[in-house]
Amino acid sequence: MALVGCGGMGTRHLHGLKQLLGTPFDLVELSAVCDISAENAQLAAAEAESLLGVRPQVYTDIEEMVRALPDLEAVDVVTDPSVHHTICCQALELGLHVLVEKPLAITVRACQRIVDVAERSGRILSVAENFRRDPSARIVHHLIGNGSIGSPYMGLYHSLGAGNPIFISPWRHRRELGSFILDMAVHFTHMIRYQLGDFAEVYADARMVEQERQKSASMSMDYAFYKRRFAAMPERVSAAAEDMTQAVFKMESGATLNWLVGIGGHASAHRELIMGHEGSIEGFGVRGGRVVLRRYGAEDMSQEQILESAEGDGLVFDPLTRYLFPSGVADGDPLVDLKLIAYELHEMAEAVRGKRDVEVDGACGLKDVAALYAVFEAWRARGVVRLSDVEACRVYAYQEEIDAALGIT
Repeated sequence: MALVGCGGMGTRHLHGLKQLLGTPFDLVELSAVCDISAENAQLAAAEAESLLGVRPQVYTDIEEMVRALPDLEAVDVVTDPSVHHTICCQALELGLHVLVEKPLAITVRACQRIVDVAERSGRILSVAENFRRDPSARIVHHLIGNGSIGSPYMGLYHSLGAGNPIFISPWRHRRELGSFILDMAVHFTHMIRYQLGDFAEVYADARMVEQERQKSASMSMDYAFYKRRFAAMPERVSAAAEDMTQAVFKMESGATLNWLVGIGGHASAHRELIMGHEGSIEGFGVRGGRVVLRRYGAEDMSQEQILESAEGDGLVFDPLTRYLFPSGVADGDPLVDLKLIAYELHEMAEAVRGKRDVEVDGACGLKDVAALYAVFEAWRARGVVRLSDVEACRVYAYQEEIDAALGIT
């Protein structure tokens, strides 16, 4: 496999590979790193050598890399979302399997382009959606499927942060590069779909509250790339993307979901709740998460208690999950982010070897992006929008502007 995109998240993927090194699940050989910035690629190669003991080859062009490495089978695409469609399609057409960081692409049309090329090429396309790999997400999925709370009829997904810090990097405050809402909230639409099924329609509002964003010391991480990027980052940047959304979704099942997602302003609200006719679950499952089962006339059940009770009967974690999280709880594990990346990389290796199908494929990744953009399309349309129309690009006014800026046709 080759890493394509040697920025901050690419560095974290190298640390994810480190979690597999020397274990029975070590199926990935990092042969190369590739980035249009030779400096970033060299920095990633040095980090890989330090972590994995072998320095990968360095390239700035995918075609050149493929010609030089005839045994290359797959790429791990970790760039900003605005170029996912270009890089993924190029790699697929060159005969490579593709693992790509979420979101699958910058717009639904760009997602469809990748899906179409993957189908024509007969290559595997997998989306690195880490939240659903966490034990907490598996437990919620099991409880709902097991009927532990009866039929779900309503949900809350509230993730609202206050203030005006730059969210990781300035590009996340520009629509055409992949704004905060797309970058972060595509996790949320995915988890809602994983637990409650597909969306049917939505009515929504969106707005930009913070016109300017400022640098915060908490943004940097203890990796060389992040430190260098933080040092070069301006103290303030102008925002050019909505940072606040609220919506009411109707699910195909008939359930409703109240959505409040944003990062800005002077108030915060955080709660995830699934309500059923026989109980409720606090949490949809999240990276490093913890969930609680509640039912009338009974004491709350913690995640540990769920696993030890009859409610956990039939829930079987796969071997890698048991290895990474032996207690069945990722909460408090400082390496949880890296371990979930390791899971995605291992799954891809098994899929290439024909041992399994990928869990989050291109069709799934497209639906996640469409559900997120349905919020903005409904806001722009000032009315209810059906998800089928957004997925088919029939309702597309908001995204049309992004496609035009990027030359996506």
